[in-house]
Amino acid sequence: MIEKMAPKLASFICTEAYDNAKDRARIQYGLSILLSEGFKIIFLLLFFNLVHSQNYFYFSLLILLTTRVFAGGVHVKGTLNCLILTTLLFIFTSVLAPMVPGFSGAVYIFIGLACFIIALSRAPICSVRRPIKDSKKKLQYKLTAALSIVLWTIILLFIESIPYKNAGFSTLFIQTIQLVLVKNKSK
Repeated sequence: MIEKMAPKLASFICTEAYDNAKDRARIQYGLSILLSEGFKIIFLLLFFNLVHSQNYFYFSLLILLTTRVFAGGVHVKGTLNCLILTTLLFIFTSVLAPMVPGFSGAVYIFIGLACFIIALSRAPICSVRRPIKDSKKKLQYKLTAALSIVLWTIILLFIESIPYKNAGFSTLFIQTIQLVLVKNKSK
């Protein structure tokens, strides 16, 4: 449905008098991203509100947004596939992980350190539709992703609430595992 709406909206924005195909394609791509992500966020907000895990969801989303933007990860075709995968990810981090008993500080430090090393060696994993070709920009994304993981690890180590600590570390862990699972075509 979104794949059909974006071209129609792009045609509405770019009248026939405007004949720049490259700009029209960019506008269509931007609209498809906005519609897809907007739909996904609204669904996730409603879903996690219904299952009464919205606070863990917001916390997990904050961590994910500050790492995934720079590290990248799994990209699937189609809005529905993306929605299903994203929902499963957040069910794990926002519903299941907060129910797990706490671990020792050493386990949390090990998870943070492993995530940091993986990010340094594998990030960024880019979408085929938006590759990063500039090596300086790749290095910048890599270092920012690793720094984000370090920052979140430090913050999470000081959080007293085990459910939030587990939600946070599970978010870092799942995000970083994606970097291992996906073949990095951008290198």
